[in-house]
Amino acid sequence: MAIVLWVVFLVVIGSAAIAGFSAAPWVPTLANQRRHLLDNLVIEPGQTVVDLGSGDGSMLFEIARRYPNTSCTGYEISLFPLALAWTRKLLYCRAYKNVHLHFGNLFKQDLHQFDVIFIFLLEKCYPKLVASLKGKVAPHAKVVIEAWPLPDIELTEMLKADGLLPIYIYSGIHLQP
Repeated sequence: MAIVLWVVFLVVIGSAAIAGFSAAPWVPTLANQRRHLLDNLVIEPGQTVVDLGSGDGSMLFEIARRYPNTSCTGYEISLFPLALAWTRKLLYCRAYKNVHLHFGNLFKQDLHQFDVIFIFLLEKCYPKLVASLKGKVAPHAKVVIEAWPLPDIELTEMLKADGLLPIYIYSGIHLQP
């Protein structure tokens, strides 16, 4: 039994380390940051939303609550926050029937079907991120980045508020090959 617990522990820690080194450690977006973003971002009924590096799903669950006709998908490679998100979805399955959570590498996802793409990562991974987004994003999509701007990509809009991280919004048309 002790060996099984150690293996589970190492897998969970290993997945967190991979996430931290490849993109960002799990740091949930603060509630006031989520509110500010969603109060200022237009999401239409029926649109599809993806959160790359969705962590515990807090952004997706807030979107699902506000926009019940929106399909919300999250990809996360770190098992602990993903397990928290799966637990929340199971506990409130009726409220979050439009939330879909997946274990997966954010750099390897096809994003053409999504209208709004949320990415809150460390700036160090932006060159790899931009390369992985080129040609995988629909021209009409909104790409929403928290904290630091993408290098060499034309900015569509910036949201700023006192005491909050800036939010950068890009059009998918600027991420075409």
